Parts: sequence; structure tokens; C-alpha cells
Amino acid sequence: MNLRTLRRDKRAFTLVEIIIATSILAFLMVTLHRVFLVSSSAWKKGDVRIKMYQNGRVCLDVMSREIRCALISPGNSQLVFNGDEDALSYVSTFHKSDESGEFDLFEVGYSLSSQGEVLRRIKTRLDSSSARGGATSVLANNILELSFSYNNEGVWQDRWDSSLGTPDNTRDDYLPQAVQINIIVQDERLLESPLLLSTAVTIPTGGK
Repeated sequence: MNLRTLRRDKRAFTLVEIIIATSILAFLMVTLHRVFLVSSSAWKKGDVRIKMYQNGRVCLDVMSREIRCALISPGNSQLVFNGDEDALSYVSTFHKSDESGEFDLFEVGYSLSSQGEVLRRIKTRLDSSSARGGATSVLANNILELSFSYNNEGVWQDRWDSSLGTPDNTRDDYLPQAVQINIIVQDERLLESPLLLSTAVTIPTGGK
């Protein structure tokens, strides 16, 4: 076999073969790109959803922990529990007591600002001016809705007033047995649909 014969046996790719190979490669690249985009989009949505959930759960956990420690004292106008659908104000205790075993009291309130912020108001010096004064901080952002409802003996209502300071009428001088908190969370980039989170907080000292 001479050199001329070897050259005749070595066939080059035809134009048709090159076109077919290029088409297959292009199809694979497009498919891989689409898979990457779908996976990336799913990951971003999942990450946004997790952040929305965490934002809402932290807010609910703080409120639940404090509402569970709510207290009143009939005839004492400084110890109040007053709430409606949009806001709540009451007296609670810090979770740590001092060396004498006595708990510090503080007035706490929750409301939703026009900027979608859950505001938490804390007043450490109690006085007759309930629902006013104290320091306000932001508990959560990107909240579309905050609402409360109050349960006593299985009946839910959208308003509760402990009516303290009225010795001649003590029928409703007590705490609700439970408080339902609902919040609707929105992500800041508006990529996901709003997320509704809710919890029912049982108050051990509630009811008649």
C-alpha cells in the first residue's frame, strides 16, 4: 500500500455530516440552557419563599411569646388588655424575673404602618395613659395585612376590652382565652404571591 492509497482511504466529513452534528450540538446546548434557567428560577422562588416565611414566623413568634404572658388585675386601670382587628395593646411580663422572684411589667402594642411594617411599642413605666408613649421598633417588613381576633368559650370576636378601672362592672374584666394572629407577607421584589401565616395563642390566665 503506497502513500496515494492511504490518502484515498482517509475520508473527510461531508457537509451534510457537519450540519447534522452542529444541529445536534445546538439542540443539546439549548436544552441545557433551558434546564439551567428553570432550575435557577425554581431556586430563586424557593429562596424568596423561605425568606418570606422566616420573616413572618419571627414576627408571629415574638408576638405569641409576649401575648402568652399577658395579665390584668381587676380595678387596676394600668393593667389593660385592649384590642381590635388592626391593633392590640396590653400589659405583659418580661421572661426573666429578678432575684426576688418578681416579674417586671411592660406595656406592649402591635400595629401595622402604612409602609407595611409591623410596629412593636414597648413602655416600661406603666401609667393611666395606656396605648400611648414608650419606644417603637420595627418587628417585620413587607407585611400587607395584620389582624387579630379574640376567643372566649369558643366564640371568636374582632374586639376585646378588659374594661379595667370600673369596679361596678366587672363582668368583662378578664383576658380572652386565646388570640388569633394573621399576617400576610409579601416579598420586597414582588416575585411571589403573598403568603398568609397565622397562629392561635392560648393565654393561660384567660377567661372568667
